Amino acid sequence: MSNYVTGPTTYEQLRWSAHAFRGRDDDALSMTVNTPQFGAALLEGTPNADWESLLRYTNQWNTRISPDKAPSIAHAIARAAPFLTPLAVSALEFDDLRCATLDVIERAFDCLTAAHGVGPTAASAILTALNPRLFVSWSDGIRNAYFPDDKPNGATYSQFLTVMRMAALSIAADARGQHGIDDPAGHLSAELGFDPSFSLAMFIDEYNWLTLERGLEHQAEVAAAV
Repeated sequence: MSNYVTGPTTYEQLRWSAHAFRGRDDDALSMTVNTPQFGAALLEGTPNADWESLLRYTNQWNTRISPDKAPSIAHAIARAAPFLTPLAVSALEFDDLRCATLDVIERAFDCLTAAHGVGPTAASAILTALNPRLFVSWSDGIRNAYFPDDKPNGATYSQFLTVMRMAALSIAADARGQHGIDDPAGHLSAELGFDPSFSLAMFIDEYNWLTLERGLEHQAEVAAAV
């Protein structure tokens, strides 16, 4: 059992992972998913919804969802829409995840996993694509690090998100107190040349992936030298 239960807590940790994550093949796809219209089109089921990019983004997490599953996923997203639409402008560090909100997130997650071929990893990636400011993805390695003994369902995912929110608040406090940075995600995005800016949730997502799936460790001296 891992004792890694808090996620990143400092701005330098996030800065290190953001730089270490760059240059990967999926960088351009992350930029696409990050645009405001991407998730909105999927959630509303509009003709310009980019299902191909959604599947490619989800399959980055080794979910292996085939293109023929797109209609089933579209139906699942439509079922989850009543729960997700009120959260469309929510962000991990700004919105208090009260019990009522967590219940809504749990229901949305379970709507997605009800679709054929959509497991807990894929559901979290789809949620991230629908609102990358609020949701954080998990894979088996990430999930087992935080909740090794719990079932990978909507209830556990909502708990995972509360831990991610605490990490976001810790990073924001550290950035402000130690570096005089009021908007850590915006500051880091500007440093990396991202337009639009990445969210704090997306940067935390990258940190989790590098440290828990790829086994990399934060190297303070490297981050400071970048």
